[in-house]
Amino acid sequence: MNQFSLNKFISGTLIILVILSFFFGFYLDESSFGAGGYNGDFEHVYTNLEFFLKHDLATSLANPQYHDSRPPTSYILHEALNPFVEDKINFRRSVFFISLLVPILFYFCLKQKFNNKENLLLILLSSVVFLSPYFRTSAFWALQENYGLIFLLLTFLSIRFLNEDNNQFAYIKYIKLFTITFLSSACIYFDQKLIIIPTICFFEIISSKQLIKFKIFSTFCYFIFSLPYIYLITIWGSLIPSSPASSRNFFEVFYFDHLGYASTMIAFYLFPLLLFKGEKIILLIKNLFRDKKNHLLIILFFLYLIFLLILFDSNEESLLGGGFIHKISILMFKNHIYQSAFIYFSFFVSWLIILIYFNKNFKDYFILGYLLFLPISIWPLFQEYFDPLILIFAFTFFSSKVYINYKNSIILFVYLSFFLVSSNVYYLVWVN
Repeated sequence: MNQFSLNKFISGTLIILVILSFFFGFYLDESSFGAGGYNGDFEHVYTNLEFFLKHDLATSLANPQYHDSRPPTSYILHEALNPFVEDKINFRRSVFFISLLVPILFYFCLKQKFNNKENLLLILLSSVVFLSPYFRTSAFWALQENYGLIFLLLTFLSIRFLNEDNNQFAYIKYIKLFTITFLSSACIYFDQKLIIIPTICFFEIISSKQLIKFKIFSTFCYFIFSLPYIYLITIWGSLIPSSPASSRNFFEVFYFDHLGYASTMIAFYLFPLLLFKGEKIILLIKNLFRDKKNHLLIILFFLYLIFLLILFDSNEESLLGGGFIHKISILMFKNHIYQSAFIYFSFFVSWLIILIYFNKNFKDYFILGYLLFLPISIWPLFQEYFDPLILIFAFTFFSSKVYINYKNSIILFVYLSFFLVSSNVYYLVWVN
């Protein structure tokens, strides 16, 4: 068997195994990110859903006991369209099958972007979503996160279709622009942090060669689609529901160490993707240090670390959140000094990985800046905010070029498989 045939055989085997593991994980009530279980976040989700089932929409929206940091869009749709909401297990099953849209849509996005690649390779890449601990936990325990991913992927497909053909009737262009603005706006109504998606689409439309009338139409659509959220803000008195806003000090306290933790979480998913850059790692590192602009970014990050060392007391740090680096530091070291040294060193290495991956790509720096600085206003900061979002971004909205092949895709698959197994072991052994 030659290398190409071997890669195809391995790929097909991995695809079958990961799909089986997804169904088997649901059967076993897997909770690979610690948020699952009938006594976990599912309890809050189903309590919220029951309130929507028993009360009218206006009363439900104003419910002071609404225990979710995300908008209630999914509850509204479940109440209106899902015939399986009256029973907990059937409700979980329905969300499980809805979540299957994420890898399916991811495949079609990859097909759009890499249309010259084999279907088996694209299926292998799209199936890495099944290895995301938080995608699995959300699918198994009816959490809300996967709905935002569905609309993110639909938005990517719609904006790719917009750019396919410039010789179109005006009404077709209007339909396409309406679809883009609707789908991208819907992302916010499932997950507020996905406001970056309509922002990207808006600037892409405004900076495109579209006629001014199409740009005005798009701006008007975004304004109309923002009105329901403005209404929600008036009810909540905040960008997020009132109960989570008060418990999380949203935009009241700034957690500057979260920038470092966010960089470790982002770099974790970008690290294996360095193989997809089309150059040897050594050459990528050399190119990083050859660019004088990167010298400034490295110096600025050093100053940030000094700021943390002077003003941040790691002894007062909460055990909640912080992602994998925080948890590893606690498992490896009992001494707070050693923990801090390990964490700050990880911050710096992660920053270098990010700079290597995004080298000279200023559009991606804009998205990166948003993903890095938003967590400063959020407590606690969980890795779930980036899992599997960064991987999906890397193959869709990020402009940094990636070169896919079987070898690198299999390595990525193994890397994420190890993370999934480690996550399950952590929550089964150390947490429980």
